[in-house]
Amino acid sequence: MLLEVVAQKTGYPAEMLELDMGVESDLGIDSIKRVEIMGVIQERFGVVSSAGPEQLAELRTLGDIVDFVAGPTGNTASETAPGAASAEPAPVAASQASEAVSPIGRAHAALVALPAADPLLDDSSADRGALVVDDGSDVAARIVERLTATGRPVHVLRLPGVPARLTGVHDHALTGWGTTELAAGVETVFTSRIGLVVDVTARTDGDWNDGVRRLAHSLLLARHVVRPLTDMAAHGRAAFLAVTRLDGAFGLTGVAEEAAPAGGVAGLVKTLALEAPELFCRSVDLAPGIDPATAAALVLDEAADSAVEPVQVGHDGTRRVGLAVSGEPLTAADADAAPLTADDLLVVTGGARGITADCVAELARRHRPRLLLLGRTPLDDEPAWAQGLPEENLKAAAAASLTAAGEKPTPRRVGQLAAAVAGAREICATLDTLRAAGSRAEYLPVDITDQAATAAALAPYKDDVTGVVHGAGVLADQMIAQKKASEIERVFAPKLTGLRSVMAALGGADLRHVVLFSSVAGFFGNQGQSDYAMANEVLNAWASSRRRTFPRTRVTSVNWGAWDSGMVSPQIRKVFEERGIALIPVADGARMFADQFGPERAGDVVTVLGPTTPLSSRDRTGATAGGTVTRGLSDLAASTLVTDHVIDATPVLPAVVAMGWALGAVEHADGRRAVRLRDFAVHRGIVFDGTQPAECRLVMTPADGDGDGADVKVAVQSLADGTVRPHYAATVVAGALPPAAPVTGLPAPGTGTEAAGLYTDGTLFHGPALRGLRRILADSESRLVLECEAVRTDTDSGSSDWFAAGSADLLLQAALVWVRRFRGTAGLPLAVGGVELYGPLTAGEVFFIVVEPVGPTGQGGPDSRLDITACTSDGQVRARFTAVSVVSAPQLAAKFTG
Repeated sequence: MLLEVVAQKTGYPAEMLELDMGVESDLGIDSIKRVEIMGVIQERFGVVSSAGPEQLAELRTLGDIVDFVAGPTGNTASETAPGAASAEPAPVAASQASEAVSPIGRAHAALVALPAADPLLDDSSADRGALVVDDGSDVAARIVERLTATGRPVHVLRLPGVPARLTGVHDHALTGWGTTELAAGVETVFTSRIGLVVDVTARTDGDWNDGVRRLAHSLLLARHVVRPLTDMAAHGRAAFLAVTRLDGAFGLTGVAEEAAPAGGVAGLVKTLALEAPELFCRSVDLAPGIDPATAAALVLDEAADSAVEPVQVGHDGTRRVGLAVSGEPLTAADADAAPLTADDLLVVTGGARGITADCVAELARRHRPRLLLLGRTPLDDEPAWAQGLPEENLKAAAAASLTAAGEKPTPRRVGQLAAAVAGAREICATLDTLRAAGSRAEYLPVDITDQAATAAALAPYKDDVTGVVHGAGVLADQMIAQKKASEIERVFAPKLTGLRSVMAALGGADLRHVVLFSSVAGFFGNQGQSDYAMANEVLNAWASSRRRTFPRTRVTSVNWGAWDSGMVSPQIRKVFEERGIALIPVADGARMFADQFGPERAGDVVTVLGPTTPLSSRDRTGATAGGTVTRGLSDLAASTLVTDHVIDATPVLPAVVAMGWALGAVEHADGRRAVRLRDFAVHRGIVFDGTQPAECRLVMTPADGDGDGADVKVAVQSLADGTVRPHYAATVVAGALPPAAPVTGLPAPGTGTEAAGLYTDGTLFHGPALRGLRRILADSESRLVLECEAVRTDTDSGSSDWFAAGSADLLLQAALVWVRRFRGTAGLPLAVGGVELYGPLTAGEVFFIVVEPVGPTGQGGPDSRLDITACTSDGQVRARFTAVSVVSAPQLAAKFTG
């Protein structure tokens, strides 16, 4: 029955199919088709499976599919086997699965300033060895020297041609670039306990081909280290770092064209982080002007960073940056950029078929340029056996033709014959469409990976060509741990070798338009598409290089999201919808492509079109943060958080700062947003009277979780004369929270009475920067409602994304207001049972705080326990503090007004 399903979905005659046939190698069934097949199996056989494309792509034979469907018990499909993703999205964390579908839009690569790395003081991998790939650069040597100085065992894998130059290390030399020798070398290294791998690609004396070869080698290295390194992650941090020397900005400011292949390294690391979320992964790009010793120090700081995100970091010599998206391009458009006209002749690779053909068809309708389409499919006369047949019958007819000729109809041979006919038909249809739209279109059969053939084919057109649209590309989706050198070459060749061949054939100096088809798989990374991600990241770096060299040329690398093309079945579309990812409608995508040739888009260089969000998300479910980080108090002493938080003329650290530290430390180390804190206690507050410590240590210790996320105990301590002094403690949980029910029965904004007097009558002691309570809207013991404005302080360093200390402090201020009004005394918060975060409180935003006592009212007493909720005026909850304990302290009333 399974073979019948496969025959139905692929067009192969059922009698040709056997269970030992290779799904991809023999039948050409990619991961998209596998999802369709699984969808039919689910419908026909009642099988329930949550498997996505990344798992189905692991199935290599029809027999594997049978075993997968049967499962270990013979009843259900396996849900445990890891696998590769396709152009489809990989699994996302549960917290993201229910989010709204990402919109179709346009964004641009941007650089965002990052704070300095936050190194762990007790890096758990320090007692394990390190492997450094030595490319012969000074940076590699300095990294090795720094690692050996720490006393940890260091293994050096020398690339071919790199001489032995380092002492005190375990030296492993590679004599060639083959995968067998690399695998043997890695296996030897991992007979030791290795917790850190640093792949250095920092030499600047190679050419383009050297760079592409080195790029493929980096992927093969990752293939061989990912499993043993992941095994080590069960015993503490295990890290994979890649180091490049572009511009400290991922090549986005423009580097020498020969250096652009190194830009692909980031695509590998971003994909590895998705496929092996247990690993600490980081791609570090260093500006060439940073001296080797400083560069090595920066790399090792990154390796020890407590924050697992971002995966991609740059150092340009003055700042630390990450990659982001923005509404504006990095570079301004040149006012003299040439428009596209009917006089232009564009060379289009991969443009006779598929999405690229749809895009240039829209371009033809708008501008009618001359179009020269390049492709590998020859336009021969259609064979007699295929004439008049619809595409779905071609494979059966090809098989019959081979049988009649006395040749065994293997799936590979049948697929080749049917694909040649279908391809030629599609090319002819594309040419007809373009000509009907008013463009003079011609098709040129040539393999653009063959530089000599490409040069010969384009020679007659060379002087007339004014632009290039590079849309050629293939997929060979597979997880990094299963990647083959042949697959890497297959993916790299059309994207990278093909681009170079075409540009070399045309000379390139007179080109006015260069548009490249890249992908969000490279910009964000995507499971199962490491080589594809790497190749597309090279295109982004190349485009930036080209634009810097030819500033008046329109050069754009378009990072496409996933298309809703004819190849997307209902099953595939359902996968995307369930994962909250929008597909680009063909008409919309073609329109956006044609828009790129408008004058307002002349400044676009690295652009994201479609959903401007990743196809995959890093699933850190079950991860546990641990280790120790520091938080300095010297700068904090001069911040308004402290200078406006004064009791009896003495500045006191607000308790919310420690809460933010705890939340932020776990959030950074875990990689997921920290949204819950419980059991917060003040042991010994920090008073800025000259005796305060210079820094605090945040000690994170994994605790037993509640099944919904990783619980981490955080102790905020300082050291004095070798003695540990506890200051604050809390337990933090990273992961998702279910939506909170809206608060109802709220009064209207602007009603009630002014609250300014609360800061002068002994109720509150806070200075101007922290005075966010505006009005008292409801004034009863059972429910106090305050109107507030979120405050902006001059620091929230080390805090969580959703926890701004200044605004959070308003919730504790509201507790003091309740105690004063309904217990008639001043008070101080002593403990907080829980903190739940549902969204940020944005500076300047008006919101409500609702204070409600825990338990019956009217029971008076020295202490009070309160639940405090921050919400919007329509009741949407942003934050909630539960079981806030406030101790009555009548003697403080006078000090509050002092």
